[in-house]
Amino acid sequence: MHLQIIVAFAMLLWWPENPPKDLWLSDPFWCPVFAWAVPVTCVFLGHLITKRTRLKLKTRTDRVTAALNSFHRQTSLLRMAMLAGVGVTLFMTACPQQLMDQPYISVLSGLPQMCLLLPYLVGLIALWWVIHPVEKASRDAGFLGSTSSRFEYVIFNVRHQLLIVAIPLTLIVFAYAATQENRDWFVKHVGSPWAPEAILGSTATVLFVLSPLLLRYIWSTTSLPPGPLRDRLESLCKRINLRVRDILVWHSDGQMVNAAVMGLFPQLRYILLSDTLIEKMNDDEIESVFGHEAGHIYHHHIPYFLMFALASMLIVSGVMEFLTRMSGGLNPTWNLSRETIQIIGIGALVPLWGICFGWISRRFERQADVYGAWCASPHESELDCQKPCAIHDPNDPPTTAANEIGVCSTGAQVFVGALRKVAFLNGIPPAEPSWRHSSIASRMAFLTAQSGDPIMAKRFAGKIRAIKRTLLVCCAIGLVIAAVYIWNQPGYRQDIIRSVFKPIGRLFGQ
Repeated sequence: MHLQIIVAFAMLLWWPENPPKDLWLSDPFWCPVFAWAVPVTCVFLGHLITKRTRLKLKTRTDRVTAALNSFHRQTSLLRMAMLAGVGVTLFMTACPQQLMDQPYISVLSGLPQMCLLLPYLVGLIALWWVIHPVEKASRDAGFLGSTSSRFEYVIFNVRHQLLIVAIPLTLIVFAYAATQENRDWFVKHVGSPWAPEAILGSTATVLFVLSPLLLRYIWSTTSLPPGPLRDRLESLCKRINLRVRDILVWHSDGQMVNAAVMGLFPQLRYILLSDTLIEKMNDDEIESVFGHEAGHIYHHHIPYFLMFALASMLIVSGVMEFLTRMSGGLNPTWNLSRETIQIIGIGALVPLWGICFGWISRRFERQADVYGAWCASPHESELDCQKPCAIHDPNDPPTTAANEIGVCSTGAQVFVGALRKVAFLNGIPPAEPSWRHSSIASRMAFLTAQSGDPIMAKRFAGKIRAIKRTLLVCCAIGLVIAAVYIWNQPGYRQDIIRSVFKPIGRLFGQ
């Protein structure tokens, strides 16, 4: 869900400064009608799907899992349809230019862009409203015990799914619009032709670094109170050399069993455990879930995700630059307009993120599962190791390298039990696919199969190392190619000398 919202905002930043000449829809009346018709239609279809699914849950008790799987797939498609509607509105209708021409809207930089997203954002909120009955029924079936009303359910999703992404990205959109509309002023007073880009990049970096603080207050969180559980988790942090600013209780009003980690730097890093997770799981299972979140930090998954984002940006930029050059000059190979090239660039992001990012994310998630199971193994707790176990020989003391050679049966058993509770309490069918995390059933099967099998563990660790090396190599090669290409462009080279090397020379008095 978060990624879809990010894509919607990214399309605002990709929208061309000059409107395309050949538009699919340019009528002043029908453009806004289309912009609102897509989310309204999706919400209505969501209402029909909800009614049909509730009927199935009441009359076909033997088909509950299949009904919920179908429901989640269909609502996911509705969200994708609303996102596609944003793309069509931006790149194939005159709606953006109509908003830009409205004096009472364009008076504030960035406001027209945000108005373009308004139908999509309203559609998301309305869809949460109509699907609440099925979501509540699925949680009731899992005995989660949520007593939240429909209004509370919508507010919860707005805070945890929408605002945590929309607030920083809205600030970036306003900063982007302000720097582009006042580009000459910034260039003149800063003295660099890249001043607007530098200001925008600095704004985005600051917001990214401070986002954990923002999350703490957008989401309802409090510090985990002193007691045996906090002592145990802090002891685990010391054993695995994990530095965090605080361990937080994530108040969900009984709507969710989940955990999360936020923050690239220890000074602004939080690990969150939902209130229901703490209430429904025993300390061993909580420790394993905490270890899973710690595994994302230990294995540096966030930096590698950033590398993937950089590599995908370089690939798409390279494709667009190649198409631009092949479509320009006196004898162009192709006759592609700038708008067509931009649409191709956006289309190239779909397989990169939809397929490649999902595949990498699922492998990283399993690596974090292994780490969580390792944290729950006997060398990290008071449990007796369950036999047979190829990792802990009863005649040898346990080693601290268990996570490197495999997973012991006890650690796997504890974490598999935690995953089973997550699925059951959240009302999630274990076999339901997940783009970023894999199905819970497949994660349980993977961990069980790897339990006590050092050979399988070694193969998996080798696959993860290959993924990380590939990301590093792709980023390095992409940056070198981009640097050489930019340096060989006379205009870019002069900008680099004027914006970078001359200020450095003045700094050192040369």
